Amino acid sequence: MIGESVEHPQYGRGRIVAQYRNGTEWMVHFASGLRFRRSRLEFNGQRPRETLVSAGNLSRIVPMPMAPDHWEARHLIESLRVGVAPAQRIRDLTIGLEAERKSLTQALHQAHSEGGATRAVLGEYGYGKSHVIELTTQEALDCNFLVAVTSLDLHELPPHRAFDIYGSLMRNLRYPQSDERGLGPLLAAITKTPALQAKFSESAPEADDPLVCGLQALGESSSSDKRAAWQNWLMGGRKERWMDWAMKRSRPRGFRFPSIYRNSHNARQIAYLLTGISVLARLAGYSGLCVLLDEAESYSLLYPYQRPKASLFFSAVVRAALGNSAIRINPDGLPQHRFREYPIRYGGSQSLFFLFTVTHSDIPLEAWLEDEQILHLNHRYKAQEIDRFLEQALAFHTQAYAYEPDERHRKVCQGAAEHLGQGMRSDHLNIRAAMRLSVELFDLLYLHPDYTAATLLSELRKSLSQQAI
Repeated sequence: MIGESVEHPQYGRGRIVAQYRNGTEWMVHFASGLRFRRSRLEFNGQRPRETLVSAGNLSRIVPMPMAPDHWEARHLIESLRVGVAPAQRIRDLTIGLEAERKSLTQALHQAHSEGGATRAVLGEYGYGKSHVIELTTQEALDCNFLVAVTSLDLHELPPHRAFDIYGSLMRNLRYPQSDERGLGPLLAAITKTPALQAKFSESAPEADDPLVCGLQALGESSSSDKRAAWQNWLMGGRKERWMDWAMKRSRPRGFRFPSIYRNSHNARQIAYLLTGISVLARLAGYSGLCVLLDEAESYSLLYPYQRPKASLFFSAVVRAALGNSAIRINPDGLPQHRFREYPIRYGGSQSLFFLFTVTHSDIPLEAWLEDEQILHLNHRYKAQEIDRFLEQALAFHTQAYAYEPDERHRKVCQGAAEHLGQGMRSDHLNIRAAMRLSVELFDLLYLHPDYTAATLLSELRKSLSQQAI
């Protein structure tokens, strides 16, 4: 059944990739590129025979499937309806941020040419920090970087657990022009070319670090299960019992297994590994590694005894990316692990870009970064910038609901740009709320043809002047 071709009356032809609930539900990869989990009975030829017979004399109205561009526009509008710009159109639906985008582009070029760069994005909730993360992701992928993104969380992924952050980053590693995820594809590309593996081993500051030994173990493993286990271990996964014996059997007496430390002072090792992975990326033909952390403000919610470890993690990665140019961070202040010492960075051909987002809090940015490395998001958007966004959102709205805009839409775009800009300047709106309101305006014009632009703009102005949204 898995791999069988099926046809859905709305989504078209597809291939079954998984089954659930004893085969009553299918996960289908459609020819349009979409994946959905649907009931088996929705697909052509899957209804019980008696149902088909009893309904045989009834006329059945089957809606025509949406065209791909129509379907994409509908999903895009639904994303904007909750204040989120979808990744596939992130550039088209960005309001302002010209200076920030220029700084990010410069940082990516600096990371590739000089070995590393760092940026912090500072802004209040709803002002586009996560938007900047996704925008940077797309820019980095277009520049041929590998991109590792994760979001910190006080309970599930707190900022003082460097090992867990490393594991989440490696599991979410993305590749340019590919849907592959994780560290496995990069490791496979290196082990397939012995010359690249040898070059990496020779350039490693530590002869028997986890990356060097893990690559050697991958090359020596003939079992696909064991190769998968080694890859999982290098991504912060479980160390299997047989790994210690497998690694020691081909090495001299006294060899110690190069553990990736979960506890104690491990920030230095984690930063070292991230720069090492950026070296692997360069050897495999990529521009480097881009590490993006969202929601770093959870630092301020940590207990006092947890904050020093979180500070060590951030300062270690910043120092690893910037090297000696990180003049505010003393590498001697980054303690070694009690079992093994590591340098702070691979050096040489590394290329690491580190970016994290944070709200205004007591996280000590000034102790790590220079002023030009901190990007401040504010609400001083120009009416022209908002108008360009409204025009683009209107284009997707008309495509999603198949109608032609009229003079009302043009007037609303021009007038709403002024009102929304004023609302943000007076702190009645943030970017997320402005996106939601934009879609609501176009919904009202679409659903009520007799709704005049003057009435709609008057109600918008009155709403913004009376209360914060």
